[in-house]
Amino acid sequence: MYEVSFSELKTWRTCRQMYHYKYRERLEPRLKSPALKRGAWMHSLLEAYYKGEDWRETHRSLVEQFDELLEEEKEYYGDLPGECEYLMTLYEETYQDDKPILVEHEFKEFPISPSSRVLLRGRIDLVAEDPKRGIWLVEHKTASRIPNEDERLINPQVALYIPVVERILGTKIQGVLWNYIRTKIPKRKEAKLLERRYLPANEKIISQLLREVRIAAIEAKKLTNVYRSLHPLVCRTCGFKSLCTAELMGLDANFVRRAEYKLRGEDIEENENEKENVGLED
Repeated sequence: MYEVSFSELKTWRTCRQMYHYKYRERLEPRLKSPALKRGAWMHSLLEAYYKGEDWRETHRSLVEQFDELLEEEKEYYGDLPGECEYLMTLYEETYQDDKPILVEHEFKEFPISPSSRVLLRGRIDLVAEDPKRGIWLVEHKTASRIPNEDERLINPQVALYIPVVERILGTKIQGVLWNYIRTKIPKRKEAKLLERRYLPANEKIISQLLREVRIAAIEAKKLTNVYRSLHPLVCRTCGFKSLCTAELMGLDANFVRRAEYKLRGEDIEENENEKENVGLED
């Protein structure tokens, strides 16, 4: 049996070397990128909001943690507390009518198909009901730009989480609601900081992507030889870029490994969650 998470599968399909650092060496950068830090912060506020808690109290707690950072780290992140408070205040004013059904729901050992040896674990951001549109799986994404329809269509998370939610609730859901929160002021005046895109479930696409997911899961567990994708778009945003470059150029990779990275803790899903809910940051 192979138990995997969405983040694990996505990492394997993106870059084998990235997968090796993250899941075999169990490394993570000592200092998160501003995009990851912002995404994790907003995700915590959204979780509190949909659980009916005071998100401002959560924000105050995060600000206290932020204030404990070194001055150079604060400078690196900029006015992150102010940005997140502004975005969440706008979000609360805009989406007052959402009706949450599941919030931050964790699941384990979900079979991708009745005969499959691949089991899925993960965490569902939100399942909400729209009085006019029905029940939707909601994916929060902080992003500098909104992806196009093709990028949403081929996202395997759609294929993985839709059957999970339907099994949990015992009912069909309409599809995925991509809940985008822009982290940069758009150039076009008519564009908004908050945007939503509805992607109805497509059984043919789900079936095909699930098949590919089963193959990727077995590959990730069995194959030991890894290689670098070396794709500019992947490498530009990779948290392991400096270590990978050092190894590629024959430099002192062990020094880079000790200086810039640390071993991940046991709570893998928490770390994965904050990464997966970050969208297309530039």
